[in-house]
Amino acid sequence: MSFPPPPPGPGQDPNQPFNPQPWGAPPPPQPQYGAPQQYGAPQQYGAPQYGGGFPPPFNPQQGDPGTLDLPWYGIGMADAVKRMFQKYARFDGRASRGEYWWAALGLFVVFMVPYILLIAAASADSSALAGLIGLVLLVVVLAIIVPSIALAVRRLHDGGFSGWLYLLNIVPFGGIVVLVLLCLPSKPEGVKYDRVSGAPGAYY
Repeated sequence: MSFPPPPPGPGQDPNQPFNPQPWGAPPPPQPQYGAPQQYGAPQQYGAPQYGGGFPPPFNPQQGDPGTLDLPWYGIGMADAVKRMFQKYARFDGRASRGEYWWAALGLFVVFMVPYILLIAAASADSSALAGLIGLVLLVVVLAIIVPSIALAVRRLHDGGFSGWLYLLNIVPFGGIVVLVLLCLPSKPEGVKYDRVSGAPGAYY
């Protein structure tokens, strides 16, 4: 027993025989009412999203890193001076601008106190007191010379420079170059000077 074919649907020629679409076949093409709109290039999942490639933009983590092997960004003066003496003779690793300049300011204050007292004692013609203060000043200089040089080397590392550039201080006008380098911002290239490889906060 056969059934009559169904009436033609919308858009179907009544003179053509009925040709049902098999299950799973794609629907017939619909009429185009204009050029297809472009909504932008298709998203490529897994592609770099940082405007050029990996690694991601250098974004130093603020706060105490929890280890002496990594620089501390956003540090204060007291912590900077303490950290400098904790890393007394460590020439590896990096030091943020805050670590260097806050410690430099703290050392300047510590150095100026006996220096002013020395000038006052010399003005008062007190040779004994001047000699005592001079001895204290010498002890202070000897105590800070090694950690201050190590801190400057770590600051150069944080800017992506070799610590050997600190030797420019012995060249005429080389100290100005070193001063400029110490003022430059942190760079991701400096991570190669870290003692701990792959530590949290390190960028490659």
